[in-house]
Amino acid sequence: MQSNASKKAIIIGGGIGGVTAAIALQQAGFDVTVFERADELREVGSGLPLWTNALRALQKIGLNDVLEILGAPVTLASVSTWRGDILADLRTEELLEQVGTINRVVHRAELLALLLEALGADKVQLGATCVGFTQDASGVCASFADGREARGDVLIGADGLHSVIRAQLFGPSQPRYAGYTCYRGLAHISRTGLATWAWGKGYQVGITPMSKERLYWFAQFYAPEGAPDKASGRKRELLELFHDWHDPIPEVIEATAESDILRNDIYESKPLRHWSLGRVTLLGDAPHTMTPNLGQGACQAIEDAVELGACLKAEPDIVTALKLYEKRRVRRTNMVAQLARLVGKVAQWEHPTVCGARNTIIKRIPVSLELKIMMWIIDYKP
Repeated sequence: MQSNASKKAIIIGGGIGGVTAAIALQQAGFDVTVFERADELREVGSGLPLWTNALRALQKIGLNDVLEILGAPVTLASVSTWRGDILADLRTEELLEQVGTINRVVHRAELLALLLEALGADKVQLGATCVGFTQDASGVCASFADGREARGDVLIGADGLHSVIRAQLFGPSQPRYAGYTCYRGLAHISRTGLATWAWGKGYQVGITPMSKERLYWFAQFYAPEGAPDKASGRKRELLELFHDWHDPIPEVIEATAESDILRNDIYESKPLRHWSLGRVTLLGDAPHTMTPNLGQGACQAIEDAVELGACLKAEPDIVTALKLYEKRRVRRTNMVAQLARLVGKVAQWEHPTVCGARNTIIKRIPVSLELKIMMWIIDYKP
């Protein structure tokens, strides 16, 4: 029986999910190489909430202590209307007693740098655009646009929304535009106690603290796909939209530099029932691109990575290990994606009458039920 120490893993994609998977597989005994198409390995600068489920997964591969330096601990905020009327207050002692720190909001670029340091930069090959793969009973071979080839025992497609590996495994599919765009920003502000999640009519805004006297925030609303920025700039547009929303929303936007505001149209991928075929599998956005309404996109990719490492460590046969990984992950990630989509629709309903009914219903939902749903997501132990 071939030991893991003599097995090679090929990972396509050097984002947070791919590099975390490389660390997990390296700890499982694999010789790992990450292939990234970009010439420089970096994440766009913005905040990233790592909920308890992701923190536990990172702790399992020995990274939790370092994360405490990168991210400030966060307790849950209340959900309110755009005027500040409280709809749901999830800042409960019960939840804090069950899970402790709810999440840590880290800077994406700082987290990726941490992961790369833990992996080793020599394990990453840049400027490597994967164009496909072949596999047989003895291994798998990835091909690259520059003529390179890499042969290994297992191949993981962590290559995002437009995954080449997914397309070869299951056929091409067009990502679905969710109908809304999302602005993300980092504000430098010294005020505390500013965490909030506000719902309007077709709009939502969330604010949460980070380390180094920074706040991460997002603003999300319906817009035509690919709509250009206004000539006045992103910051001015957002201030015009949210100037009369409750405190501290306008102040937080005002405290954000134009260069620190990112904008992305939001897409989803078609759910898959299977991720693996033979020695090849998928991870992260490649199989389950989800809307950001629960802050679980990167968290689920991290869960995938750690679970994949555990399965490959526990099961010597790679094909069997990938089937086990798929069994543990597909249903959960599809359900989280469905819930994220639902939350986005509810938070951004536009009709005034419907929004009024929504607010009344949300106020009447017992906190215990809200916590039960939340605990299903964040109390996951890989």
